[in-house]
Amino acid sequence: MALSKNVKENLEESQSYLRAALANAARSEKSNIAHGISELLVGIDRIIKMEEFSDKIEELTENMKKEGGNGSSFFW
Repeated sequence: MALSKNVKENLEESQSYLRAALANAARSEKSNIAHGISELLVGIDRIIKMEEFSDKIEELTENMKKEGGNGSSFFW
């Protein structure tokens, strides 16, 4: 199941704010603060990308079921 449009938009908006915070932190904060912010950015990106990946796998699986395959030819 894909992320809802609202959730994805909110995550992307959060990324925008975090990028701005990271830019400011890089100039005026200790490095561990910038590192923490960058980890948050990576975490949000991972959520979005993994959800997209999961949807693609689900789509492939459904297509294989419709074609009547058992999935063995998928990897070989």
